[in-house]
This record gives sequence, structure tokens and C-alpha cells, in this order.
Amino acid sequence: MLFKNEFYKVNASNTLEQTTTFSIEIDKDHDIFKGHFPDNPVTPGVVQMEIIKELVSETKNTEAKLISMGNCKFLAVLNPNENPLLDVVLKINETEENQLKVSAVIKTEETSFLKMSAFYSID
Repeated sequence: MLFKNEFYKVNASNTLEQTTTFSIEIDKDHDIFKGHFPDNPVTPGVVQMEIIKELVSETKNTEAKLISMGNCKFLAVLNPNENPLLDVVLKINETEENQLKVSAVIKTEETSFLKMSAFYSID
């Protein structure tokens, strides 16, 4: 995993049927924020998408690979100084083609930062 335990850590997780919620904490001092952007850190969208892929892989205990994305909306700027603690909610359904249909949200109680739906292949 590219970012787990380096850029973010999982504090807790809970699964109920097809929905898994991870409570994560972003390392606000990570080197990514030195370039994106000094004095005004923003969590890059591609990093948020990678976090989702890593947590899908962890949930299914296998490597997930992105096949296609139905939609991806960045709804608010994710500043790690203001919101280091986040929930990542994954609704995962397996298809007949041995793929995963995933709906994902990165959020706090007050704000949703990213909403996306995508298909992943699994090994």
C-alpha cells in the first residue's frame, strides 16, 4: 500500500453488511503538503482516490485495481490542518463478473469532501 501508515493511518473500522466505515487520520506533516501547498495544505484528489483503493483492497483482503469510474466529485477542499480525522465510507457489492462496484465517501460529520462510484477488479 502506497499511503497507508505513511500518509494516513486507520484508527478504527466497522462493517455492517456491504458497508465498511473507516476512521482515518491524515498526517498533516507529510511531505506531500510541502508542495501541495506550503502554508495552505490541500489533500490532492488523486491521493484521496488512492486511499479509497487501498481501503477497498483491505476490506476484501486482496489487491483491487480500478477498472472504471462512473463519477467522482470533489465537494470541498480537504485541508489536513482543519480536518485530520475523517471517515471513509465504502459500500461494496460484488458483480457476476468478479468485479467490485464501490460507492465511496470521504467525510466528517459536517462536510463531505469526495463522493465517487467506481468498478474495481480483484485478484
